[in-house]
Amino acid sequence: MTPPASLPPQDEAFIRDLQTRCYQFFLDAADSSTGLVSDRGARDGSGFSEHASSASCGFALASYAIAPKAELESFDSARERSRTLLRSLLYVAEHHNGFVYHFIGRADGGRRMNCEASTVDTALMLAGVMCAETTFGQDPEIRSLCQDLVNRTDWQSMLSEDNLMHMGWTPEEGLLPYQWDRFSELTILVLMAIGAPRHAIDPACWHAWRRDQTLTHRGESFLSYPPLFVHQYPMAFFDFRNVRSPNGRSYWQNSITAHFAQIEFLTQLGQRYPDPLGHYGDKLWGITSSDSVSGYRDWGGPYEDNRFEPDRGIDGTVVPSAAAGGLAAVPDQSLTTLRYQREHFGDAVYGRYGFANAFNPATGWVSQDVIGIDTGISLLMAENLRSGGVWDAFMRHPVAQAAFERTGFR
Repeated sequence: MTPPASLPPQDEAFIRDLQTRCYQFFLDAADSSTGLVSDRGARDGSGFSEHASSASCGFALASYAIAPKAELESFDSARERSRTLLRSLLYVAEHHNGFVYHFIGRADGGRRMNCEASTVDTALMLAGVMCAETTFGQDPEIRSLCQDLVNRTDWQSMLSEDNLMHMGWTPEEGLLPYQWDRFSELTILVLMAIGAPRHAIDPACWHAWRRDQTLTHRGESFLSYPPLFVHQYPMAFFDFRNVRSPNGRSYWQNSITAHFAQIEFLTQLGQRYPDPLGHYGDKLWGITSSDSVSGYRDWGGPYEDNRFEPDRGIDGTVVPSAAAGGLAAVPDQSLTTLRYQREHFGDAVYGRYGFANAFNPATGWVSQDVIGIDTGISLLMAENLRSGGVWDAFMRHPVAQAAFERTGFR
């Protein structure tokens, strides 16, 4: 059990308020019958997407699992909420070989938007399932639901001949040609597939993907991928803090360095381009895949060593979940900017579900939505900072333990 962090009263109060608001999303966005959780919703609670996402459901299950100890909801209520969602994921949600479709109808679980049965979104869903099992698994039905969801997932069916996982499958195309072939959020996917009780992939698959996207921050090399969520989602579940991979890499330190590199990158952008980007700096930082005034954008940074340019159309947008997802990794820096954002922009960006998905201080644009996975990572990493609660729940599961053991993490 991770000892609770000792936080100043004002930081503890801020985090508790943020968690309460984020948790409210997973209460309001869940269908009253199926429990399936919308992919996104209006930040004032006035409406939610008809489609759920498998990953959003995973973040919901992890949130319900930490809720009792975090005093967000009673144990019995969170358990029953989890039971409803688990039943729907097993019996209602459309899937292929256990891989649930990326987007499914919130009311009926059917495939939506011609999307793929997604490997990484299913991994995030199952991470929540594992947290539910270790928390509520004394209930026989919940234990059975969780184990059935984990056991039916045929990881080998998504594996290529060169030991890489395919990104998904569709009825129209079969296996998608796109593979998880380089450093990204794939770490959670590959580790869970290696640790699986059935249909596990060979531990050699851990070594199959490329590690050539490296940058250097203040003399320290790190595996890079620009959007910060890549350095956060796997870290929210697997406790990488005190382990090293077979080749000696600390993925926890890699995540910390990536956050510091982005803070410096944005600070430099602010200095070089003061008119559109001058608000970026130590007190106002954070970009990751998010909404923008021109639609959903896959942005982040840095992209190259010693290059401080607004690549991929960086326009001054700030994404609060980029910092909130770093609360456990870089707590001082994350708390500084999140409190600054709330204090300086107030109700315009901070409301019923915490922070809006994104906003641009230079133009006044504010996203009207929150997104389940971004709200989820904010909640989970806040709890990992406070108590390590997600790590404790997830790492007690045999799949997580087997993943590290079989892969050779020490």
